[in-house]
Amino acid sequence: MNIDEKTINTLRFLSIDQVNQANSGHPGAPMGAATIAYVLFKKIMNHSPSNPSFFNRDRFVLSIGHASALLYSILFLSGYKFEIEDLKEFRQMGSKTPGHPERDLDLGIEVTTGPLGQGFANGIGMALSEKILSNKHKIVDHFIYGIVGDGDLQEGIASEAASLAGTLGLGKVIYVYDSNGISIDGSNDLAFKENVGDRFRAYGWHVVENIDGNNINDLENSIKKSQEIVNKPSIIIANTTIGFGSPNKAGTESAHGEPLGKDETTLTRKNLNWIYKEFQVPEEVKQDMISLVNKGKSIEDKWNIELENYKKSKPDLHEELLLSINNNLPQNWDEEILNSLEESNKPEASRVSSGLSINILSKSIPNLIGGSADLTGSTNTEIKDSGNFSMDNYSGKNLKFGVREHGMGGIINGISAHGSHRIFGGTFLVFSDYMRGSIRLSALSKLNSIWIFTHDSIGLGEDGPTHQPISQLMSLRSIPNLNVFRPADRRETLLSWHKAIMQKDRPSALILSRQALPSIESVSNFKLNLETFGKGAYSCYENTNDNPDIIYISTGSELSATIEAAKYFSKKYKVRVISIPCWELFDEQSEEYKNSLIPTSSKNIISVEAGIGLGWQKYTKSNDSIISMESYGASGPGDKLIDAFGYTTDKIIEKTNKII
Repeated sequence: MNIDEKTINTLRFLSIDQVNQANSGHPGAPMGAATIAYVLFKKIMNHSPSNPSFFNRDRFVLSIGHASALLYSILFLSGYKFEIEDLKEFRQMGSKTPGHPERDLDLGIEVTTGPLGQGFANGIGMALSEKILSNKHKIVDHFIYGIVGDGDLQEGIASEAASLAGTLGLGKVIYVYDSNGISIDGSNDLAFKENVGDRFRAYGWHVVENIDGNNINDLENSIKKSQEIVNKPSIIIANTTIGFGSPNKAGTESAHGEPLGKDETTLTRKNLNWIYKEFQVPEEVKQDMISLVNKGKSIEDKWNIELENYKKSKPDLHEELLLSINNNLPQNWDEEILNSLEESNKPEASRVSSGLSINILSKSIPNLIGGSADLTGSTNTEIKDSGNFSMDNYSGKNLKFGVREHGMGGIINGISAHGSHRIFGGTFLVFSDYMRGSIRLSALSKLNSIWIFTHDSIGLGEDGPTHQPISQLMSLRSIPNLNVFRPADRRETLLSWHKAIMQKDRPSALILSRQALPSIESVSNFKLNLETFGKGAYSCYENTNDNPDIIYISTGSELSATIEAAKYFSKKYKVRVISIPCWELFDEQSEEYKNSLIPTSSKNIISVEAGIGLGWQKYTKSNDSIISMESYGASGPGDKLIDAFGYTTDKIIEKTNKII
């Protein structure tokens, strides 16, 4: 066999050996798609294995994350920071080779994949980010390649993302569809018989069909032709055989998610004329693939020269580009938003305060972009004085995702992973359920996506219980590494945005009201500052320096009514009201600070929030002092619902009397 064939078989058997060693994993897809991976990394992509974060690299997304053994194998052979011992530790705790790829730029892994369809959408986000950047900075020029599978194309998120990509003409996306006709349950004929080519043509994609997934020349030529289609994303339908080379499992579902085993592996080696031992890499394969390191350095050096020339010819644009490349913030970026803290304001919805924040920040952060799932006006997510991103205006900062919450989530994560833009996306809080998978992956991947969720309680009113979130807020708080902010007024909203923008490796969710909220200062005479807010919780009203008899803890739209209730009880009791806009930040504070705010000796610790009570127990230490909603809402004016469900001052006083 020639060097191409030998390298492809090396990829197959390294993948087989990883899965056998772990006695767990998915060998079939790596065996079938090995040629695709080889062609992309060896013959197509511009990448630099010795510097995986080289900015103008082509991005690669393995959307079929279950084929992770193939990704680790091709990265290892290409000269990335993998050793053969890392492959032998496949799926072991603490290894570089987990069961599904986890984002790690140092290793060349762009995004976390495994939940199918997510990688597909991430790649669209990367292409969108590249398009905005290259439209302004012509020296930015790279493609987004991916291997996608049957499962990806069956997931709704992929359909949403594909439709938007076609609408926007994102020509830098080139996906190779590993079409092997098999899913876990068996043949695709059981559940997936559509004409994929016609489907993607209808989306506005360039489609290449009937490519032999084992034919190197056909794959290479179809990819290069797709590169020439600048105004359409491309999908190349490559016909492959799952478990290629296995005499008894090739083309069957049994090749998908279980090791080949010793006997079948022996038969496969014989069938493919593979004379090498487990985890053995032929020397000629090593030498041929390691050439990618020097090739990558040359590509990187050439671009760095272009970047230096850009500095000389367009110094201001060069400086702006470097900020984007390094994911840094401009000097004094927060000056105006901090100055805005000094301004008094009439009652306003926190969604309005958020819109104010966005437009203040967009003046000083040129790479801030965002949009909504067809709810721009309702979520106050428009960047004013900037157009809409479209085929006619690739400089627009307003992204119109359409009614595609899940697709929006995956695309936003791709934009964040691309590393050149600060990105936000908005919808109603109740619809966060549609995109929960993407929110969770943003946290798992340590991205800095910003999620805007408005209409946060029964206070939204007449739309009724279909639109009134009850469990969603607490559900978001249950996601590790996600900062969830529920601000109570304009000042807290401005500071929530400030904190969200500061994050580099943690996403943020801002939970915002439809109804107007008074400033907390006007209710309690307490003036909040940046340092205090950064602790996640603080005392905004108290009538004592001693341990209080009653401690209220509240968030968002319920805080002002809670303060008024505290004033009533302050005539007889020592009272404190704590605003806790971000549980996650508060939980990270010292025990000394937490105990000073919520002394364990206080008998009555009462939480007030218009959502389910599950979770508040860690602060109240009791199930009986949680003022919460344990039912759906109703359709009616918001103020009537707030009264009916017990969140006016009078109702909080009434419930408090029962508790104490």
